[in-house]
Amino acid sequence: MENVVGGLSGAMGHVTNYLSEDPHFPCNILDQKYVGACYYYQTSHIMRLVRNDFRDVAIVCAEAPDHARFSCFSSMGRDVGAAAKLRGHDAELAIKYCGYVLAPEYRVACIQGAVTNWFWEARSADSALAFCRTLSDNLAKDHCYDSIMR
Repeated sequence: MENVVGGLSGAMGHVTNYLSEDPHFPCNILDQKYVGACYYYQTSHIMRLVRNDFRDVAIVCAEAPDHARFSCFSSMGRDVGAAAKLRGHDAELAIKYCGYVLAPEYRVACIQGAVTNWFWEARSADSALAFCRTLSDNLAKDHCYDSIMR
């Protein structure tokens, strides 16, 4: 992406000062009470910056402040779910992408985000349940089912 007049240029040539080449911006300039919510939506921007490489998204989320990491990895999971949904609800692909998250508690956040993305649509409910069944890690499986049964 190209910086234009201090902002970030998008595909349509629109320039904004609200995003930059820094994958943590604007979350890293907000008051503490907004940082977690910011990171819950930040991975859409991070994905553009790292050219849709989930391994790099996991690295950026691991760099987020401690109190915002769960939100960032949940957001990554939402993006993972969307990507796997485009591949016919490919549970193995979602598990692979969430596998780039090294810490187990954050890998679970990614799994939860992915399955929630699928379960939002009634027609994807069966795929979401099948996704949970696919998981071999019992902690991830429990959290997966918990995410769609709440």
